[in-house]
Amino acid sequence: MLGALDAGQLAATVMVGHDGHRGWVYYLAVKRGNRRRGLGRRMMQEAQSWLRERGAVKLHLMVRDGNADALGFYQHLGYEDAHVTVLARWLVDSA
Repeated sequence: MLGALDAGQLAATVMVGHDGHRGWVYYLAVKRGNRRRGLGRRMMQEAQSWLRERGAVKLHLMVRDGNADALGFYQHLGYEDAHVTVLARWLVDSA
């Protein structure tokens, strides 16, 4: 996890990992008062650098259906639809 501070307070985080080939960004969060100031872009740049240093050649991330703001943000940064289907299965009982 990478983080950014503003006046000693946590302003943004990005959770990033890799499998030795492909990198993943799992969560990016920017505190409301710090949004629209380039911090999200900077966090993604840092995540990409972290992955490159570890030999990852590609970065993937998932955006939930209906999250137009997040989708627009990532498209603005040059990310594009990878045309894949994500499958999931819960490993815990929902009871």
